Amino acid sequence: MKLSARAGEQVMEITIESRNGHYVVEIDGHTFLVDSHKLEGDFYSFLTDGRSYEVSVEAKGDGYQVRHGAAELTLEFSDPSRRAREGMSGASGPEKIITQMPGKIARVLVDAGDTVEAGQGIVVVEAMKMENEIAASRPGRVSSVDVQPGQTVEGGAILVVIEQLPQ
Repeated sequence: MKLSARAGEQVMEITIESRNGHYVVEIDGHTFLVDSHKLEGDFYSFLTDGRSYEVSVEAKGDGYQVRHGAAELTLEFSDPSRRAREGMSGASGPEKIITQMPGKIARVLVDAGDTVEAGQGIVVVEAMKMENEIAASRPGRVSSVDVQPGQTVEGGAILVVIEQLPQ
């Protein structure tokens, strides 16, 4: 899975691969083997290069507020291939809600036939021991729910399809 991450003005290219219960994370050409564990609440433990880090990760808008000790950072992630697909498809037609990285469906927040608003949570996916709520980018009606809680999905999997409301 390839992502771009923005922290303030700094943009990092990140590749994440799950391997034998760990993650191989490449950030701007530097590779790390990472073992991660969810502790409680928004807290996680990351072990890499023989060092342990306890980190708080909290969803905030389109990104995450990350705290380690006195350091605090806001990260925003984007999937370059998703941006390209969205740019080609334009704003009309059905919206396919997809997951950016492999994970497990923690919760499905909508049913087929539901009307949703822009920014409304649709599905919660657990990836890299973090729960990520995926939201609708525009209003519409849920035409299909293609996943169920407990299901494992690959990056790029279609989770839910939302049709535009008639004007």
